[in-house]
Amino acid sequence: MSEKPYPYHHGNLRIELIEAGIEIINTEGLKGFSLRKVAAKCNVSHAAPYSHFKDIDDLLNAMGEHVSSQFTDKLRASVAGKEDGPNAVLSIGQAYIDFFIENPRYFQFLYYHSDIFINLDYETPEDYPPFALFRTTAYKMFDKRGIPKETYSKELASLWSVVHGIVALLTNGNIQYSGDWQQVFINIIK
Repeated sequence: MSEKPYPYHHGNLRIELIEAGIEIINTEGLKGFSLRKVAAKCNVSHAAPYSHFKDIDDLLNAMGEHVSSQFTDKLRASVAGKEDGPNAVLSIGQAYIDFFIENPRYFQFLYYHSDIFINLDYETPEDYPPFALFRTTAYKMFDKRGIPKETYSKELASLWSVVHGIVALLTNGNIQYSGDWQQVFINIIK
């Protein structure tokens, strides 16, 4: 009796397919992305992904939702119960950085290969949920500090540039820094 070409899969194949998809997109881009490649990376038959996703677009959407829900949860937990507190922006900024320290592969996927939308000028229903939470927290701080509403978008762009810029640096494998990225953020914010 011959051995099966693919071992029986006992884990959470859906999550493994999502994570494999993120890795493939980050290394090969969207042009090199296929359900067959994702299946091969997970060592399952090329038909196995269809048990979880109807097509490649469904997998791409699931990948975005998988990362976004974790990211949103991390940010929300960082300010839970202290949304109006004086250190809420510091907490959410640190959580933003921590999320990508823990999950560097997600940064490239989210900001270069997904269809998230961020509007720094106006709040829109299409805004990426983690960013919308970041903006709401920042706006509360601006309001408490008496910053004029007409400058909110400029202030937000500055604040987000610091947090996002730190993450862009720390997730770039070609940039080495032995210091604490959190401390870089704290030094700039305070």
